[in-house]
This record gives sequence, structure tokens and C-alpha cells, in this order.
Amino acid sequence: MQQEPRFYTWRKCSTCRNAQKSLDELGVGVQERDFFADPLSRQELSALVDAIGTEKLFSWRSPSAKPYRDRKNTISQDELIDAMLAEPRLIRRPIVMSPGSDPIVGFDKTAYAQL
Repeated sequence: MQQEPRFYTWRKCSTCRNAQKSLDELGVGVQERDFFADPLSRQELSALVDAIGTEKLFSWRSPSAKPYRDRKNTISQDELIDAMLAEPRLIRRPIVMSPGSDPIVGFDKTAYAQL
């Protein structure tokens, strides 16, 4: 039996709610994790960084990222992880992690349909 995909989300995020609606319409069951209500540990976030990469996972366009943009080419991965742990808005969302599939970051209905 294949494990359901993990759906990392923030319930207040409209993109995340639209993604959840799309997954529901496609009949894709997921294990939801609102990482604002249930924060990620350093180990969990590091595993996501290893799977996705900081370039895709860090929300560079977020208003919360402004202090980091000038240092984008010099900031270390550990500093970015520290920043995301301190301010979860810096983590791009939603994220779908499914065994045997590439991670999906952001709302991608086409990729959801392939789950």
C-alpha cells in the first residue's frame, strides 16, 4: 500500500486552499501538515531543503525575505534554514511530497493529477 503524499500548507494561504481544493477534486488523498500551527523541526526542514533545494524552497518574493535578497548569492544554507525556522512565511507553499515522485512546490494542478 502506497503512503499518501504529505501536503505542507498554511490554512490561511489562499494558494494552499486552492491547491487543497484541486487535490480533493482530483481524488488525491494527502496527509496535511499546517506548518504554521505545527512548526517544522530543523531536521524536517533540512530534509525538505535536501529534497527541494533552498533556491526553490525559500520564498524570495515574500515581503519577509526583503532583508535576505541583497545577500542571495552569499547567504549560507544554514542561515536560510534558520530564517525559515524563525519565520515560516519564508517557506514557499504549498509543498507536496509523495514517495516515488518529485516534490511539488507551489500550486501545480497538472503535477497533482499525476500523483
